[in-house]
Amino acid sequence: MARLKKGPSKNMEVRNQVKDSKFYGSIFSVENRKEAENRIKEIKNKYPDASHNVSAFRVENTELDQDPIEFFDDDGEPSGSSGPPVLEAIKGENLINTVIIVTRYFGGTKLGIGGLIRAYGDTARLAIKEAGIETLNEYYLIEVKSSFEKLGTVLGQLESFKADIKNTEYTNTGAAVKAVISTDIKNHLKKILREKTAADCDFEIIKSVFK
Repeated sequence: MARLKKGPSKNMEVRNQVKDSKFYGSIFSVENRKEAENRIKEIKNKYPDASHNVSAFRVENTELDQDPIEFFDDDGEPSGSSGPPVLEAIKGENLINTVIIVTRYFGGTKLGIGGLIRAYGDTARLAIKEAGIETLNEYYLIEVKSSFEKLGTVLGQLESFKADIKNTEYTNTGAAVKAVISTDIKNHLKKILREKTAADCDFEIIKSVFK
């Protein structure tokens, strides 16, 4: 049975004033760690003159059935005062494949550790609230290896099962096709592929994908 997870409905930015400091909360839906890191770079380039660009993300692990990858960066704020509250806001809503960057422009009034925790956490929660939450469905990223002679059969069956074919890599002995499929067709697809290719194929689930 497919698992259900949650993520932000849209990418957006919110603004939050805390005493004299301005906080901008940017939230993005991403597919992997690299995309999350690119979003962090994007915001740092957008606000290069900010006092801090604090970030946190929670994304699917590349290994099947492994715990999500979680990351935070205080970006110069006192240790534990900013990155962890942003990550906790993401985890508090059980979001996955989500990155939040909270940009701060210091206004002259120090907030203290407790104040920073509240300010960064509240800005992250505000971003989540404004973006909205949607349910993500689980799919499988699969790889099917076959000989050149059976490649057409493999591609034809994947298309008939409405698989989202990502790429085809060729080797000296055949080809490997990567595709995304619904979890509920896994067993039937594997059975049909073996029948149609006379067992001349290798079917492997690489990882879960949520979208």
